[in-house]
Amino acid sequence: MIEILRKMFEDNPKKSTIVLKEKCSDCGCDTIIEITATSSGFGLMGGVLFQSSKDKYRAKCPACYEKLFKIDDNLKSGK
Repeated sequence: MIEILRKMFEDNPKKSTIVLKEKCSDCGCDTIIEITATSSGFGLMGGVLFQSSKDKYRAKCPACYEKLFKIDDNLKSGK
């Protein structure tokens, strides 16, 4: 996942924060995740990202993440 985040910032070198608008992989609600590069890695606010394949990710809203702390790869994204 770190490599995906690094690539996002490499592709947008003038941005200090990247905003992703995704659907929660569990409930399908709109989820807005703000990603900020920090001195020790990356900070995420508004949701969680999980790596689903080498170059892909899935998002979870905070409520679904509290219920289940992992991504079920058998679920279809964007239910």
